[in-house]
Amino acid sequence: MINKFSLIDAENDLVIGNSADLIGLTGCCIEKIDDEEFHKIILVNFQFNEEFIEYCKKNKSYINNLYLTILNNKGNPIGSYYFTLKEPQSYYKSGFNEGLINLELIGELLQIATEESLAIWDMRRSLLSKSNIWITLSKKQKIGWLEVARLFFNRNHSPQDQMNKKYYIDVTHVQDSVDFFCALGEAINGPGGYFGFNLSSLEDCLCRGFGAVPPFYIYLIHVNSKSSESDKFFEELKDVFANRNVTLVCS
Repeated sequence: MINKFSLIDAENDLVIGNSADLIGLTGCCIEKIDDEEFHKIILVNFQFNEEFIEYCKKNKSYINNLYLTILNNKGNPIGSYYFTLKEPQSYYKSGFNEGLINLELIGELLQIATEESLAIWDMRRSLLSKSNIWITLSKKQKIGWLEVARLFFNRNHSPQDQMNKKYYIDVTHVQDSVDFFCALGEAINGPGGYFGFNLSSLEDCLCRGFGAVPPFYIYLIHVNSKSSESDKFFEELKDVFANRNVTLVCS
């Protein structure tokens, strides 16, 4: 059996267990309790981790804040969604089921995944070997691409910040802000890379920890009269870069 998901205790990063599939990450499963609505997560073919079982028995601990973690084809974590249980679970009291089970969790998802982002996660279980895959995607899929790029980036070690670098973006396929951020993330951090998904998050990325730190240069290649150079987004973008000592060059 291939495990595609892992349940991790957010308090100590201990792996609680692994599962072959996960249902409910899109918020599609709702549990109503005392006139309140909660998200239900079902981990299919879930098995508790032996280390977690021993830890619970020894420390009589409970779980409450969790990471629903996506695994790549090698079983390594590549991204996660934060989940808080409605009530803390004390498995050292209730006991651990042996073998494979369907584990149900009731609580709240901090962020709901889209169907498009789930498809992108499946794509990214393998290492991306080339840039510009996002060009062929629909608008909704590109938004999912940016969601995955953001979460994928944050669950791994951040690349080392570099100054005075030159980055190049071919704007031939850049029609709007979503396209631009797909291209910008890849220009700075490689295939599937992340460097913001809107102007606010771009400001955050420019404050260190995301692979590039001002001053640096961004060269826009193949800019023409039909490009986004004259629209509102591009004007706001230029202001953000100018205020952060990033030079934007159109050629």
